[in-house]
Amino acid sequence: MTFSFLTRPALIFSLLALLAFAPALAQEDDAFNVTPVALSEEDRAWLTRTQDYFNTIHSIRAGFFQTSSEGGGAEGVFYLRRPGRLRVEYLPPTPVLIVGDGIFLHFHDTELGQVSDWPIFDTPLGAISGDKLEFNEDLIVTEFRRRSGALAITLVKREDPELGSLTLFFSEAPMELKQWKVVDAQGLMTTVALFNIETNVELDAKLFVFDDPREEREPR
Repeated sequence: MTFSFLTRPALIFSLLALLAFAPALAQEDDAFNVTPVALSEEDRAWLTRTQDYFNTIHSIRAGFFQTSSEGGGAEGVFYLRRPGRLRVEYLPPTPVLIVGDGIFLHFHDTELGQVSDWPIFDTPLGAISGDKLEFNEDLIVTEFRRRSGALAITLVKREDPELGSLTLFFSEAPMELKQWKVVDAQGLMTTVALFNIETNVELDAKLFVFDDPREEREPR
């Protein structure tokens, strides 16, 4: 697969769309009323089956292709170790590394030497890295589609649904996470498709340690 790679502004917006659930301003608990989508009995059974499958996954290693509604794309390797630890290594020429250390998600522009940090569980990536995924708890199911042996589940955060949505895509047989899509509050869409997926594999703990370049620049 060939990509026309993103320009730097489009790339940064595309990557930040992956962090679209990061909180903006605090909202009152009853500011929004999100109603889960109505499901048939068969759909509810599939939703439960998908949740149960996902909760058997303790780690993932996979290649990925990332595309954006802004055009172009990027690729790399994705690592996940639940709870809260992940690593997104972009291949050249994309100068970005994303590391989740269990508390924060660190976004490092390796070319400019700039770092941004978010509480990991306030991001879409954090949503799939939690210790346990429970649909219609913190993440409300607003759309459920089952077609041609595939499932698509769209989720929003209960407290801040206007911040954006996360859609998880699974194959049915075998049951497997295939990709996810994030749509942010401005409508920017970022899709990450996985390939060569390995689950419940041993991953080196060093993958989830962020070597912060800001510490190297601090005066002694």
